[in-house]
Parts: sequence; structure tokens; C-alpha cells
Amino acid sequence: MAQDRFYSEKPLVHQHIVLINISELYGHEEIVQTQVEWLKDNLKKLGYFFRPILVAKHEKVILDGHHRVVALQEIGEEKGVKTIKIPCVEIEYVDNPDITLGTWHPIYTGKGSFSFPDEINKIGIEWEKVELFSPALLNVPKFGFTLKTNDGCYFCLKGTQQDIYKKFLSHFEPEAFDYAKTLDYAIQSVETGKGTFALLRTRVTKQDVIRSAKSEKLYAPKTTRHILSFRYQDIKVPLEKLFQS
Repeated sequence: MAQDRFYSEKPLVHQHIVLINISELYGHEEIVQTQVEWLKDNLKKLGYFFRPILVAKHEKVILDGHHRVVALQEIGEEKGVKTIKIPCVEIEYVDNPDITLGTWHPIYTGKGSFSFPDEINKIGIEWEKVELFSPALLNVPKFGFTLKTNDGCYFCLKGTQQDIYKKFLSHFEPEAFDYAKTLDYAIQSVETGKGTFALLRTRVTKQDVIRSAKSEKLYAPKTTRHILSFRYQDIKVPLEKLFQS
């Protein structure tokens, strides 16, 4: 998939790193446990924490680093630690032009022949068929996704993104979903045969992220993409310094 820009093109801006108690942070996305296990093994082998997570300063919402948070928390719990702190870069969020919010669009790459809207009915999701797709549909609050099928049809799916995507993951093979960074790439993937269908995600706002975190009604993994105009430094903090009995 195309990158927004090469990582090295972003200027390196050294940030103040703060240690925050994990219990004070709010996540806005669910995690994938297999990724957590991989990170736990990696952290244990290294013996240090290497990449600060990104946090909304005033709201204490995790913007990037959900899996690192859970991995460190589980390591600490295995050691019987009561207080676990994690290195964070805190950033002004909602009105900050240096951090923009994008989304991932799920593409189903699994094999099989599917008939729509029959498959939607099997899942139990209300829908409206549209003859001509417009990106403006992604601003309609009652629709969580617009489904694009490989026969050129579009179906607007009613409900929250959380509920709709969970139903798709339970009905189709979860590991067969890929993720597109842009709307155009998601549509192109289906039109060129890379994907069987794509779920075009209704736009998520920064306010939505805050609301999701504080309500604990979390988005699915790989929903949001927080994009900084700069990159910040890696670190090397021994794990033992992050654990307090």
C-alpha cells in the first residue's frame, strides 16, 4: 500500500518523555492478542522499552501504542507489580494541526463466492443500496460503513462501526482482512480483484476518538490512523524502571 510519505522525510523533533501510570490512560481501540504476545516476547528479550506511546495530553487517551500498553501491563502483572508506568509523548490533540486523523478501510481478500445483499442479511445488518457512490455518504451518521462489492454495487450499512465490523469478523475469516490507508486504494483494490469486497469507513473525528475512549465502547483494531507532521525519538528505558511493587 502507498505510504503517506517516507518516514525519513518527516523532521525529527525531540519530545519530552513522561512516565504515566497505565491505569490513568484510556484506549479507544481494541487489541489483537497475538500482536500483544509478540511484543511481550520482544520486550522480554530486549529488557527495555524502546518506543514511547502517543497520548492526548489533557484527555489521557492513547492515540498510538495500544498493543505496547497491554504488553507492558501483562509483563508487569506476571511479575506481581502493582504500579506500571509507561513512557509517553503527550500532545495537544483536538485543535492541533500537527496531528491529523485518518482511517483504515478493511478489504476482504479471502476466497469464495458471495452474493450481496444475501450475505448482509445473513449477518443481520440493515442496509440501503445506492446506485452511485459519493464520498459524502461517509459523512452520514446512521451509516457505519459503505460496502463495495466486486460486482460494482454499493450498500450503506446502518449501525455503529463497532457493531458492524464485529459482525463481519464473525461471519468471514478475520485473518483474510487487509487494510487500505485511503478510500481510493480500497475501491481500487476491489475493482482490480485484489479484494472481494471493501468496507468503506464512515469518517471518524478526533471528538469521536475521545468519546469512544471515555465511554469504553472501543473501535475495532486498525480503525484510526494518527499521522504526525514530525517524528520523535526512540528511547531505551529498562523495564524494571517502569515497575513499582
